Amino acid sequence: RVIAEAAYGNALKSNDTLKKNLLERIMPAIIDSHPFPRDIMESVKRRASNRNNCEPWEWERNLGVACALYRGFYQRQPVQQRREYSMSLEEDRTTRDYLYGRLLAIAERIESVALSVAGESRPTTAARLMQRFADRPFSTWRNIELALQPYMQRLQSNRAGFLSNMKKEFDTVTALFKAGEFEQDKALSGEFLLGYHCQRMCYRQQSQDETIAIDKGE
Repeated sequence: RVIAEAAYGNALKSNDTLKKNLLERIMPAIIDSHPFPRDIMESVKRRASNRNNCEPWEWERNLGVACALYRGFYQRQPVQQRREYSMSLEEDRTTRDYLYGRLLAIAERIESVALSVAGESRPTTAARLMQRFADRPFSTWRNIELALQPYMQRLQSNRAGFLSNMKKEFDTVTALFKAGEFEQDKALSGEFLLGYHCQRMCYRQQSQDETIAIDKGE
């Protein structure tokens, strides 16, 4: 049911036939290890890439479902096409889509911290442009970079150490792209969501560790 909702959202509420057909197609993949329907996986990926039409909790759920489906889909492929993904950050993975996902998460982190410092609460540029980024990453990335400049200037005044670390991370991830791949503007696969999600989870864990250290007086 959750997978079906992540794929089609509110459309399921008024379409019992669609809901029934989806469940009939999904269940064999869960119970009998049949290949998961690619079109359903792609639908979940599209909805997870569009944050603007979902409540935050719903989008977080959809993102998790999209990553799990993409990872599971390629783990069940024939040996020649099989891909193994971890749900923790893979810093040595150099595929274009994964790296673009990491860059998006880094940009989001910078802007969200800058907004927090200023006491502002609103969607980041990365969040607003996520769907466009999924379709045209290279051209959209330039817009995201330009939008980041005032936030980076703000952080330079009061979070210089944090900003320095983020810039280093930008450089490290960008350097991992193979020659010519960064400049490609073709649409990203669901792998970019994995890179994005894992990078976000890494930051979340770092924040939790810092909070624990502060509580312990370390």
